[in-house]
Amino acid sequence: MIFQQSKQCVIEIDGEMFGLSDERIEPIVTFGGTSHDTYFVSDLQGTAISQTTTIESPVKYIEVMVRKNLQESGEFDEPLSIITHWKKKKGRNVTDILFTAVPTRILYQHLERIKEYQDSVILFPLYSVLVSILKKMRPKEPVAIVFQHNRFADVIIGTHKKIYYANRCVAYDNTDEQIDALWNTARTDIETAKTEHGIEVNKILKLLWIDSTEPPEWPEDLPRKAHPFPEADFISPDGKRCYLPFIAAINALSGLDGVSPPREKTFYYANRYAPYCNAFLILLILFIMAGSVWCFYKDSGIREEIVTTEKTRSAVLLSLSEKTPEISYKGSLSLVRDLTYSQKIPSYKEAINDLSAALSESMKIENLKVEYTNKAVTLEILGRADTSFKKAYVGYQTFGSYLRDKGYVVEESKFSTEISSSVFFMKLRKNIL
Repeated sequence: MIFQQSKQCVIEIDGEMFGLSDERIEPIVTFGGTSHDTYFVSDLQGTAISQTTTIESPVKYIEVMVRKNLQESGEFDEPLSIITHWKKKKGRNVTDILFTAVPTRILYQHLERIKEYQDSVILFPLYSVLVSILKKMRPKEPVAIVFQHNRFADVIIGTHKKIYYANRCVAYDNTDEQIDALWNTARTDIETAKTEHGIEVNKILKLLWIDSTEPPEWPEDLPRKAHPFPEADFISPDGKRCYLPFIAAINALSGLDGVSPPREKTFYYANRYAPYCNAFLILLILFIMAGSVWCFYKDSGIREEIVTTEKTRSAVLLSLSEKTPEISYKGSLSLVRDLTYSQKIPSYKEAINDLSAALSESMKIENLKVEYTNKAVTLEILGRADTSFKKAYVGYQTFGSYLRDKGYVVEESKFSTEISSSVFFMKLRKNIL
């Protein structure tokens, strides 16, 4: 069925590559050994270093300072890329960080391999898986996780909020004696971290790879039923069932924690959830079609009701028109209009009072024309001001402003000056209705 999409995983570890599909692990040579979109977990050819450290620097420069410190210490003699798994500020310019440092050329080689693969691939450094296990466990007290594979043991100590320590322990070879020594070294690292950070580690989770032998028993060992992935049985290449919670943790990873370009992540999730989107769209289309059919039948019923109502309304109106005599209200409306006009029309006296109040001392009206119409009263004023130009013009402006405040509209205005006097003309209108 379209919803039964198992997550495809590829694990590159200790120089070997394995493909995971459903519950079976098979050795592969390239990505071509798998199909569909893939999670790709890699130890980056064993060239990466994963550590915790404290950096005195603003947060935005943390990765730059980590790169600078590693190159100055001589651990790398080539350009580096820093992958941040976790960081937390301790002070204004002090930050704790868990990072994986890898030569830039190695990281680019992996990203180029991803580009050549026809489907989408999300790349995860090995420590991304260990950090995700801590987040899955959500312990309140520090927990140690030891992942043993071949002659290596990757150690991480922390809670889901804080990482105290991370390191890789290495044995000379994978003989039984050296593997025992490897576990002892991991144990020593845990004890040293407890002393340096002043913490107690009462729980240790041991993770094994398909080539690992049984580890030594420690008092702090978590029982299988307390593991974050108690049901993590997979079929190894030789057909045996192995308990591999490390692989179960890969299945629980979020693609947002990967280091692939955003385009790869977008394509990965778009393809993975496309069947669900298609199903949703099909259901939405069916719902819309069903709604359309329902609305069609509902609309038909409403139309019939409207037709019936219109017929009833027409019949009622017809019967009313036959029984009720037509009454004319034109006379009443004309009376109301005349009364309103008479109430609102300003009298000749009011117009004279408005003009008198607006005139200054030096201004006088020589000619006044008042005209009443149905909707307005119009005033035409011709006057003179026997004073200086400045006083005459100020009085003229005050005259117009006062009348505008009284509700008059200036339709025409003229002002001219002579040697000792000024002449002004103004046409005003005041609406009544």
